[in-house]
Amino acid sequence: MAEGHNAKEADVCLSVCFDWMFTMRCFSRYVPRVCLLAALVLAPLSAWSQAKPPVRIAAINPLSGAGAFDGQLALEGMQAMVAIINAQGGVLGGRMLELVTYDDKGTPEEGVSAAKRAIEQDKVDLLVGGWFSAVALGQKEVTRDKIIHIVTSSQHPKVTEEGHKLLFRLNATSSMMSERYSKFICEHIKPKSVAFITINDDYGRLEVDNYTKLLGACGIDIKGNEFYNRTDNEFTTALTKIKSLGAEAIYVSAINTSQGATIYRQLKQVGHRGAVIASAGNMNPKLVELSGPSIEGVYSVSLFAPDSQRPMARKWMTQYAQMFKNEPSFIGALGAQSVELLAAAINKAGDARNYAKISAVLHGQKWDTLLGDIGFDDKGQAAQSIYLVQVKDKKIIGIK
Repeated sequence: MAEGHNAKEADVCLSVCFDWMFTMRCFSRYVPRVCLLAALVLAPLSAWSQAKPPVRIAAINPLSGAGAFDGQLALEGMQAMVAIINAQGGVLGGRMLELVTYDDKGTPEEGVSAAKRAIEQDKVDLLVGGWFSAVALGQKEVTRDKIIHIVTSSQHPKVTEEGHKLLFRLNATSSMMSERYSKFICEHIKPKSVAFITINDDYGRLEVDNYTKLLGACGIDIKGNEFYNRTDNEFTTALTKIKSLGAEAIYVSAINTSQGATIYRQLKQVGHRGAVIASAGNMNPKLVELSGPSIEGVYSVSLFAPDSQRPMARKWMTQYAQMFKNEPSFIGALGAQSVELLAAAINKAGDARNYAKISAVLHGQKWDTLLGDIGFDDKGQAAQSIYLVQVKDKKIIGIK
């Protein structure tokens, strides 16, 4: 064969080799000389591309079942924050954040199963999970001594008070919320009497106990309480009983958006015209949308100030609006804060898997986040600002 012809075939083979599409002729005649050279060139490039694997965060939320609206909002908040951090270069000198999503279906059994799968099979680096208190209480025994675990919205005190050196909760406990909220109810709403509708679990019973003591202490007459179950979607009978008690205000302890919206609509249907007080942390734009006019004027408290001017809050809200149709919410902001904190902590620790060091870093200082300054006590419980809010003209507004 002519020398020029050989050179031409070599050029073709080189192109083919780089595309990983070998012809039998190229493979038999030119692999020893050309493809080996290509492999030597590509090997260090491949090694370089694999030298910075992503930091993988398990995002365990209720994406189906009664808490699906809430879980989706939380996940969207996390995804928007991941997009911001990755656009800034990621963490640890160029590693991108990657969310590995799981559906806990709002149940402890599924939450525990998801946490085990994330740790044992998927080998995630960090974990965010435990939207509902019952789920968080089960998950924390799976994550204990194994992985950094951020709990977002659960409020039951036992999540943190029992001790777990790698666990950190962002939301205030029900006791912390009730102390702040009860003062507002006594001084601002000033009902002469109140009745409750609460979920029939440890969290719901704790809500009734806390507010019965705190509101009773400021002279509000406690008329009674009706429990509902986690899977209920019909509340007319319970609400009719509550209305018959003649309370000026009704306190609605709803732990997920879909049930909350149904309760507010049915509360109006049974004829209640007095004040309605929503449990702490439940208020979000999706709830307002689903509840319609029945939620107008309802009070609540939140860690998220809708009119916040904090730079990261504004950046996150802008990013969120670009990515999703839902409005930014308290639920989404907690998801975002979990990612923001983890990114900052592993950067400061210099490692995504040195859990003792990450834990020490999180405990060791105040953190400037989209929700404001946050610090953790020795049991991983956060202390951050709580804002009073109310629904007016289909919008959640802050009350000064």
